[in-house]
Parts: sequence; C-alpha cells; structure tokens
Amino acid sequence: MFQEARPGGPGGERAPGPARLDAFVGNPPFLGGKRISTDHGDVYAAWLEQLHGATKNTDLAAHFFRRAAALLGGRGTVGLIATNTIAQGDTRRSGLQPLVEAGRAVIYHAVRSAPWPGDAAVHVAVVHLAVGMSPADGVPPPRLDGVPVRHINSHLRAMPERPDPRPLLASRDLCFIGCFLRGDGFVLTDGEARALSAGDPAAGEVLRPFLGGEEVNSSPSHSPHRHVIDFGERGLDDAARWPALLSIVRSRVKPARDRLKLTGIDAGHRARWWQFANPRPELRRRVAPLARCLVAARVTKHLCFAFQPAGRTFSDQLCVFAIDDYARFAVLQSRAHESWARLLSSTMGEGLRYAPSDCVETFPFPRPEHLAAGGPLEAAGERLYTARARLMVELGEGLTAMYNLLKDPACARPGVVELRRLHEEMDRAVLAAYGFGDIEVPPYAAPVTPGERSAAGAFEDRVIDRLFALNEARADEEERRRGEAELRGPGPVKRPRASGQKAPDGG
Repeated sequence: MFQEARPGGPGGERAPGPARLDAFVGNPPFLGGKRISTDHGDVYAAWLEQLHGATKNTDLAAHFFRRAAALLGGRGTVGLIATNTIAQGDTRRSGLQPLVEAGRAVIYHAVRSAPWPGDAAVHVAVVHLAVGMSPADGVPPPRLDGVPVRHINSHLRAMPERPDPRPLLASRDLCFIGCFLRGDGFVLTDGEARALSAGDPAAGEVLRPFLGGEEVNSSPSHSPHRHVIDFGERGLDDAARWPALLSIVRSRVKPARDRLKLTGIDAGHRARWWQFANPRPELRRRVAPLARCLVAARVTKHLCFAFQPAGRTFSDQLCVFAIDDYARFAVLQSRAHESWARLLSSTMGEGLRYAPSDCVETFPFPRPEHLAAGGPLEAAGERLYTARARLMVELGEGLTAMYNLLKDPACARPGVVELRRLHEEMDRAVLAAYGFGDIEVPPYAAPVTPGERSAAGAFEDRVIDRLFALNEARADEEERRRGEAELRGPGPVKRPRASGQKAPDGG
C-alpha cells in the first residue's frame, strides 16, 4: 500500500489520500442513476457525472468500478457484484467501457446473471477486472459464465472490445417515443368518449383512440380500449372550441399541473396545462403522410412490431416508426435486428427496454433496392404478418402470449409450427438482403440442448459482427459524402459514378 492524494470531493476540498490497494472485492449498493440525486443530492450526483463523464442514467455501481480501478496501485484486481445493467446502456458506457476500451483493464471473469443467495428475489452479475496487468503477470484465462473464452468485452460477451456503433443519417427520424401526457385526466374510457362524441360531432378532431404498450402486446387485434383528449400544440383559445373537453382537462389535469414548480421544465408544463407534457410534434409530422405506422412496446419480453393507423395517439410506452411497408417490418422483426437490439439495449426486470437512439439510429438497414415493393423481403414480411395476425385472432392471444408459444419448443400446434417456419424464412430473406446468406439460421424455438444454444449464440455473434462492420462502412460513407458536399459548396454538382463502383457492404 502507499498513499497518494485523491481527487477533490463534491465541494472541491482536498483530503488526505487513502491507501492504494492491490485488490477491491465488494457488493456496491444498487441505485439507479436517476435516484442518485434524489437520495444523495444534486451536488453529489453532478460531481459523479463530472468525475466519470457519466449521465443521469448511469447506475451507482458503475462509479464503484471506476473508483476502485482508480484507487488501485499501478496494477491490481477488482471484483464487484452488480446487476445486469453494468453491461448495458449508459451504465456500461460510463463504467466498464472506459476501463476496457482504453486497454487499462481486462475482464478475466464474469457471470452475467446469477440468483442472489439471500432472501431478495433478484439476479446479480459478477465482474472481475485485472487492471494494469496481462496474462504474463498471472492474469488467468478469461471465463464467462463458467465457460473458457478468448475475450470478454464490456457488454459481457465473448467478443473483443470494439467502439460503439455510430449514428447513421439514413436511420435518423425513423423512430420516436410516443406522447408523454403527464396527467391521467386526459385519458377517457370508450364509454365517456362515445357520450362526448354524441354531444359534439366535431369532438373527433381532438378525441382520439389512445394506444399503449399493453394493448399492442395483449390484444389479438392490437385494439385500443381508451381514448385521449389530444389538443396537440393548439393554443388555449383554439382548444376552447371544444368546451366540454377543455372543461374535463381543466378539472382533471390542471389541479396537478398547478402544483408543479415555477422553474425549469415544470414551469412550461404548468403554463400549458391543456397540452401533453410532450405532444411529440416531430413524430406527428413524420407519420402524417402515412395511412399506417409501425409500433413496438418500449419495455417488452419479446421484441414485436405491429402496424397501427397513423391517426391514433400513441403513449410514451410505445416506440413509433414512420414505416408503413412490410420490407422494413421484416428487417425489424428479424432475429438480426433483435440480436442488435438486445446487445445495445438495457433491461427492465425481465423485459427488454428498447431505445430509438441505441437500437434504430445506429442500425444499418439493407440498401433501398432490397426494400423495394414487390421484392422478396416485402413478400416474406407480408406472409409472416398476415399469418401471425390470423393466428392471434384464431387463438385469442396477443403478441406476448403468441411469442411465448413460438419460443416454447414443446408447443407443436400446427399454426405455431407454421409461424416458426415463416419466421425462419423471413430471417433468411433478411440475411440475403444484407449479403449475409452464408449465416445459418437456427430454429426459431428457444434452444434447449447445448448444441442448439451454441448454434443460437454463433448466429448472434456472426450477425452482430457483420452489422457492426456495416455500420462502420455506412458511417464512413456518410462522412465522406458530407465532406465532399462541403468541398463543393452551394449549388448542384453531379459527379459521375465510376464504372463498376460497388457499395462497401454489397447489401
């Protein structure tokens, strides 16, 4: 051990340095990032964010990994218990990634999910890091979930560390989070909506079907059972054209809004009490030209997509896509995209938390010629969607229950077996559109045997490798085009394509 000065605390004070140690072993308290300021104050939360380049979504455990690594002598080990979020989202980006990406540390042992031995019914992750050391220094060969592997990256996957995928212009403005109401008083039962519409035929202009994640995943037809008073971005005078509806919002929403603070974002929500906290104007503009759009629950056990009439109001529990074609539905519903999303998303309980910025804005879709109407990708997507919709109505099951059956290898119902076949067929069509046809598609049901689990893991790893490479090629291509446009300056200049010039990915 030896003494050194430590970084200043939240108030900038300097304190006698602690002993630098050879190892840290511990079980840091679990606290979600947004709870840090609530439980420990804004100053402490801001200090952590500044110290480690973190965000408000970074769980406290990430800071323990960073701090422990910083307090080691020139070399040492860290072994801490966390939850699976340590390898996900902003917590990974602020915790494990900076240590591993810079080459300062290697993960030599990790358990991604293990039941907590105590009374709490939770699962934990265990991560061991060697800091400033290499195999020549006695670091043991890496083991992930008890299995020897060559590498463990900051996602806690058996792959080398690599930079995060970059946002793509081609994938921007495709996916949006639905409307944030901040007031249950906007929501009406179907009975209330019918009565109000009967008294005012013009009410339908602002009284709209309201859809959330539960309806999408539990209703066989994805049908809403609620309506919502949606004034959009209308001013108060305009909203007064519907006095009965405005009166409901005034009595059911305004009292709670009046109790909000007079500062920050609360002040705006308080002043515009008749509007949703965020009516998502850009989402509305993007889907306005479409008859239908694609939606998916933000938190979901199974990643499932469904078409909805574009004129409905969507809750903030939904991701809404300005997509109306079966070809891009096929891509998003494929296991290629699911592998991408599960790697880059975080989780909530046992569910996937799907985020547009992580899952869509970086995702490289196949080239437009492979998404064209009448092509094999559109045909495969339409066959699956039509068969799935018919079977859900026939069985009276929503998406979650349907995919429970699809993933259950013991379920041998003819309709379910056929739907699995269509999923596998669609996956092959998606891979072919990318030029990844050499990747073997595993059975759609959940793997049971070691061989099946190995095949499923190999599929995910190969697809993710190819998609990461494609993201890099597309991002470089977009950057090159931006640079050329800046050099050309204003005015249209046509540059001929060289004979035989080929896209960098072939897909």
